Amino acid sequence: MTERGAVTKKVILGILIIAGVAIPFLTGNFIIRFFTDTLMFAILASSWNIIGGYTGYASFGNVVFLGIGAYVSAVLMQKGGVPFWIAFPASGLGAAIFAILIGMPVLRLKGHYFAIATLGVAEAMKALVDNLDITEGNSGIYLPMMKLSVKGQYLFFYFMMMGVLVLTFLVTAFILKKKLGYGLIAIREDEEAAGSLGVNTTLYKITSFALSGFFSGLAGSLYAYQQGFIKPDAVFDVGVTVKMIVMAVFGGIGSILGPLLGALSIEVISEVLTNYFLVAHTLFFGAIVILAIVFTPKGIMDIISGRRKFGINYLLQNIRDHRI
Repeated sequence: MTERGAVTKKVILGILIIAGVAIPFLTGNFIIRFFTDTLMFAILASSWNIIGGYTGYASFGNVVFLGIGAYVSAVLMQKGGVPFWIAFPASGLGAAIFAILIGMPVLRLKGHYFAIATLGVAEAMKALVDNLDITEGNSGIYLPMMKLSVKGQYLFFYFMMMGVLVLTFLVTAFILKKKLGYGLIAIREDEEAAGSLGVNTTLYKITSFALSGFFSGLAGSLYAYQQGFIKPDAVFDVGVTVKMIVMAVFGGIGSILGPLLGALSIEVISEVLTNYFLVAHTLFFGAIVILAIVFTPKGIMDIISGRRKFGINYLLQNIRDHRI
């Protein structure tokens, strides 16, 4: 990253922090809810980025961690009478443990085999939850109501989502400066070479998968408590995984701020198109995403970094390089 790119990155980060703190106090409940959802997708995209962006294992089943986190909180709070402040971390830990257990066999696969396997895991878990009595199956399960005012609830979930996102950023930044981070990047670049140099690839990949699951599980817990009612179809929707991958790619995989910028961009574009093109908004949205990925395959962060001057030559060079 050039010096100009580093300065630009710091300016953007400063703007995001100031705007993030100010938004709930300057806007109404609708806008707060919109940005709460955006923060949740930023968490999911950032979590996917740990396994997909830094480790190079493109998981198509990360929504399973969202679902597990949601149902761990729902079952603990509704069936066990456990308070949210205990159910919340338990949801993250539950998703992380599941990631470890399923990761041991699944992470032996590579490429599209791994992607298909993770997709199968998500669908299998959805079917399992759909048929368990403790989760109340397809009927769904209610969570206890919060004892806060309507405004208080909006603020609570907004800042909780922001807190989880900040935690995700801090942990990601921390591990990238440690042996673990270098090992994950080495696995992404050449796993066999990394193994021959002494990197415990199995342990590193499982750790990456567990971290991805942990943060997604925390987001699932908050989502379930916010909704007050969940069903398998909502929290195990594979379309959510597709959305978090698109956000990560749109913003720039393998970067800390990329998934957040991708989530903000995608959610704003989607909302605007929905308002102005009620019938054909999906068509326009798909076209915008395709064009963005074709012309800027390394995402928004590649432009911000300043490694190459942005312009028509930059766009055309991306096509010539076939980097998509």
